[in-house]
Amino acid sequence: MKTNTTSLILLPLLFLAACSDSSQSGSDGSDLSDGWIALFDGKSTSGWRGYNGIEMDGAWVVEDGALHLVHREKGSPQVSIITEGQYADFDLRFEWKVEAGTNSGVMFRVGEGPAKPHLTGPEYQVLDNLGFRNGKGLPVTPREYTATHYAVEVATSDETKPIGEWNSSRIVAKGNHVEYWLNDVMTASYEINSPKWKDQVANSKFNSWEHYATLSKGHISLQDHGHRVWFRNLKIKEL
Repeated sequence: MKTNTTSLILLPLLFLAACSDSSQSGSDGSDLSDGWIALFDGKSTSGWRGYNGIEMDGAWVVEDGALHLVHREKGSPQVSIITEGQYADFDLRFEWKVEAGTNSGVMFRVGEGPAKPHLTGPEYQVLDNLGFRNGKGLPVTPREYTATHYAVEVATSDETKPIGEWNSSRIVAKGNHVEYWLNDVMTASYEINSPKWKDQVANSKFNSWEHYATLSKGHISLQDHGHRVWFRNLKIKEL
């Protein structure tokens, strides 16, 4: 995730998103059993669109049943994508893999308007923990590893599989309670707006992000950070 804290200019729709009762399912049209809805059909990008209306064609492609972000040249526009639907309380499951050096992520309760999805939506980090290097050529700290309470609190354990292998992830959000899971292990649990959370955010890079984690409902977003990443078997169940 980039740490640009350029001042935000929100669209009116951002404020409506928190209380919107959207009828969109955000799925590709295929319903699964027991209330689960597929967010990706393995064949097309149906149900997804570019964040803030950016064109996604050519950046995200369907490849061998996976939604693949192709390599982006440095300096070219980021093409993060979002679900058509918006979600408040949910259980989200997805599988992912990365190449060496990759940084990506999955955001939730995202509102459009700000320059990047992570300015509103908390992030589940997807990263080559040891191989990624930031803009200064340095490795990141464990607080920024995969499946952490991103940039706030270190994960309880590192459950990532070797680069190139598929990982299974889960985000559970119910009210202010959020859990992150990686390969069947819960790696983070936090309460948005709790005294502990407020103190942690105040002492993090998020302290100047006015609208960070303020929406109770929003889009699911897959992040373009300029590196190749693959997602598959994305499904959601509203709670």
